[in-house]
Amino acid sequence: MRKLLILAVMILTFVTGINLAAAKSTTPQWIQRLPAAQNAAQIFVVAQIGGQTTAWISMHQRDINGEWQQMMTTPGFIGKNGLGKEREGDNKTPVGVFKFNRAFGIAPDPGCSIPYVQIDENHYWSGDLKCKYNELVDIRDYPKLDKANSEHLVDYKPNYTYCLNVSYNAENVAGKGSALFLHCFGAAKTWTAGGVAIPEDKMRFVMQNVNPACVIVIDSLKNLGGEPL
Repeated sequence: MRKLLILAVMILTFVTGINLAAAKSTTPQWIQRLPAAQNAAQIFVVAQIGGQTTAWISMHQRDINGEWQQMMTTPGFIGKNGLGKEREGDNKTPVGVFKFNRAFGIAPDPGCSIPYVQIDENHYWSGDLKCKYNELVDIRDYPKLDKANSEHLVDYKPNYTYCLNVSYNAENVAGKGSALFLHCFGAAKTWTAGGVAIPEDKMRFVMQNVNPACVIVIDSLKNLGGEPL
């Protein structure tokens, strides 16, 4: 796990010159200029940078004076095939503006302001095209769920120690894509199946500080108008 983090830091540092140690500082101007930031009080930015699956990820919040402050920054990973989610199984991370609409995890609630579910053996994230697609379900309530095409969440450890669902496909259109989470790093992978992965300590920080109205912006650094610091 430590090797993954070191690799991500090296990629981001050498390719972009971004100072990842600059947490809790003034938010970069290019983030303040984002359309999604104009009416938001908190914003979470996933900026693809460097390699196809590498991202610079940051969290920002307005202070009591209405000024933007950077709360957290970290290297992270996105989908194996980069950005541009279109369908189930394409291993891409969606591009756009979203919210976090579900909080859950294998670990106890770390103190999340979004209602949190501590998952157990009964919980699945449905990939069943005919039953509760792209929703958290309890198998006891849906015993006929297509488990083969759904995620048995407790099997994904340490990935799902803490999770926030990104509101991509909030309409639950079957086949459009499901289980797009912000979650912890997995073991020995520098990519995800379409979600966004960050170190566990950073994920815990996000869980403890996220606002239910937090706005998520995902795209490439270039498309977001980003600049190396």
